[in-house]
Amino acid sequence: MDRRTFLKAAGSFAVLLPWMGQKAFAQSPRYQGPVLICINASGGWDTTMFFDPKGPYVDRRGADAIANKAYEQPATLTPFSYAPVTFTQSSAAGPVELHSPEEFLTKYGRRLLLVNGLDTETNAHPVGEQIVWSGHIASEYPSISALLAAQASQSMDLPCAYLAGGGYTRTLGLVPPTQATLANVRSIAYEGYFHGTAPSSPTSAPNLFTPETSQRIREANAQRIAQLNQQLILPESKGALGRYDKALLAQSGLEPLADKLASTAITIDRLKTGASNTTGINTALQQADLALYGFSLGIAVSASISFAGFGFDTHNANDSGQQLRLGHLFILIERILTQAEEMGLSNRLYVVVGSEFARSPFYNTDNGKDHWNATSLMVFGPEGKIRGGRVVGATESDLYPAYVNPANPTERLSVNSGGMVIKPRHVHRELRRVLGLLGTPLEAAYGLIDYDKAIPLF
Repeated sequence: MDRRTFLKAAGSFAVLLPWMGQKAFAQSPRYQGPVLICINASGGWDTTMFFDPKGPYVDRRGADAIANKAYEQPATLTPFSYAPVTFTQSSAAGPVELHSPEEFLTKYGRRLLLVNGLDTETNAHPVGEQIVWSGHIASEYPSISALLAAQASQSMDLPCAYLAGGGYTRTLGLVPPTQATLANVRSIAYEGYFHGTAPSSPTSAPNLFTPETSQRIREANAQRIAQLNQQLILPESKGALGRYDKALLAQSGLEPLADKLASTAITIDRLKTGASNTTGINTALQQADLALYGFSLGIAVSASISFAGFGFDTHNANDSGQQLRLGHLFILIERILTQAEEMGLSNRLYVVVGSEFARSPFYNTDNGKDHWNATSLMVFGPEGKIRGGRVVGATESDLYPAYVNPANPTERLSVNSGGMVIKPRHVHRELRRVLGLLGTPLEAAYGLIDYDKAIPLF
């Protein structure tokens, strides 16, 4: 993102404003409410490869079928079932063990709320992304991340409320999406305060002016803006000046984030030197760090991370492709949860991990799997808000979504007895509730279907 694009984005939510000095951000309140990271496993993950495993079954035509060739029967770690596999990837020194469903559940099962049998009602990528991350099939609906960031931005100035790293990031103009990356956040934050070549990364030599020189530049800018504010008469001109000054405020608000990231190195032992296909996980890890430090500084509210760039769309060689990317995905989730704990964010951080749909419970002629509407969702959150160690929803042996008791979604219930299939809108109503959005005017403007049919998932 260049300076012009950044200033345009940062100023797009400003209206006619009185003059505000650039130092105002340092004294402005910092956001301390709930924060959210949404991770999209792009392409459609294979849920039978982790927490919705299936053994051999008889399909609805009466034929024998195999849902997953990587194992014979599922394993159990109550209340979870899991695929007894180990995720590996190749390296110059041989296979590298990344993670496994068993290890993940052993470490984080007590915090995990697993939603199985989530019916996306589609097998189209863009439609699936939209309904999973907005809760609605309509094209004009904001993501849950954008909705939360927009709500928070109504009461305070936040330089990067919504970190839109990828996936379904529609905002409908409610909040400007910040697409800064770990590589360019420093050059954005210090634009105008370095000499020579702009810093190419957070850890490169920044070529910054001395603090004294930088302060003189800020004071000169503030003085010039104050003079212009006194001279201008037309409301349009004053509004433009206010938006410009607000953009400078947003820029200065990124400085502590840039400084924090400059001293941060991401080291993951499992991603050993020489391992192949690590670009996607490295990018996602950087986006996660950007979000967590933004949360800790009180300048960011939510983040969307699109993981693997359609790498989960395994129409051929399903098992090897899924295992590699699931191993990376588990590393990403583990990094977020452990970092959040160390940074004191666990009492207000929500992490939702999903995919636009899943893979079929059978293989095609290329040993791949095609699109399937019934998928899973992983939710982590503060104790008392998210009841972890639970599985809600279910699928049948052939991976069709099962009907569950709407009063207790851990139990199955036939449709004739009032059972329901869990849909993304049910999840989003619960998300809106725990995030403090339910009933707000902003949330009411983007209502969900069957709003009165709430299911107590969380």
